[in-house]
Amino acid sequence: MSRFLKLQVNLFDRPRKQLPLFLEQIATLLAAGLPIDIALRSVGRDSNSSYFPTMAIATAARLEKGELLSDILEEEDKTFNAFDIAIIRTSETSGDLVEGFSQLFKYHKKRDALRQKLRTTFTYPAILAAASIITIIILLTVVIPQFEPILVQQKNAPPLITLMMLSSSHFLMEYGWIAITVAMFLILYFQTPPGRKQFHSWIIRAPRVGFIAESIAVEQWSRGVALLLDRGIPLPKALELGATLYVNEEMRTVGQRIAKQTMEGRQLTNSMTEAGHFPDSIIQLARIGEETGNLGTMFEKSADYLATEIQSKLEATISILEPLIIIVLGGIVALVVIALMTTTMSLNLMVI
Repeated sequence: MSRFLKLQVNLFDRPRKQLPLFLEQIATLLAAGLPIDIALRSVGRDSNSSYFPTMAIATAARLEKGELLSDILEEEDKTFNAFDIAIIRTSETSGDLVEGFSQLFKYHKKRDALRQKLRTTFTYPAILAAASIITIIILLTVVIPQFEPILVQQKNAPPLITLMMLSSSHFLMEYGWIAITVAMFLILYFQTPPGRKQFHSWIIRAPRVGFIAESIAVEQWSRGVALLLDRGIPLPKALELGATLYVNEEMRTVGQRIAKQTMEGRQLTNSMTEAGHFPDSIIQLARIGEETGNLGTMFEKSADYLATEIQSKLEATISILEPLIIIVLGGIVALVVIALMTTTMSLNLMVI
């Protein structure tokens, strides 16, 4: 890829997000009987992306010179990962690019659908939580300090709840910068490899959320391995490539360990059981696949089962999370209001 094209990818395009559409277009054109080079040139003319037209036309030109499609696309590492290249290479070798691109498109479509579902599900609670934090900060740093001069003038000690609010306000205004500094440090730390691994470990072990994160990781792994096996890739290699599909660093380490143990002759389901991150139902389906020689189909069934379970767990978690955020925010606002009302009433009694 040229330097200018890489700059386009980094600044203007997000080709990885547009990959499913590209795969669908290529699969459709190949199914219609077009050769791969003509299909790529057609996509290059019709695509609205600033990245894919250039890449597709350049790839078609190199194909016409006799280069292999998988070798060309392997250089596009911003868009195609090792998993994608493995599917395309095996399909290219078997002469079945239509099915290869079609299955790869379906895989990415399901993965993007799950990602979009997660984004949609957690958007409202995230906004609600952010609004709650901002409201609390404003109350403690702007509203409460306005009443402090009045409270100081009282002869009698303010009510306990008022003192609590004042203390919280003083603490936040005097030491809030420490919390901001710590938050910035954690954000930067979590961008490093050790920090990212630590954060992912916390996510996996978090109550409720950890189960969902773990299930999502296993679902993506199962679906990816199923596709690799269906394309004729041997199990050890499929497991090795499948490990790269894990976004979570801890789960990726588990996947790499399972791939290594399988390559050494260890039974897959035994390794999955010892890993401790796979539900019993998934292990049982994998065991049936091992016994029947139909492991790819069982992994696909496992992914579909987990997708349904993830949906159920997400709905249950959100049904608890949203009211909890509202209750916490409402409780803090109520405490502030009670503190102010108590103070006002005590002032009125002093006047009388």
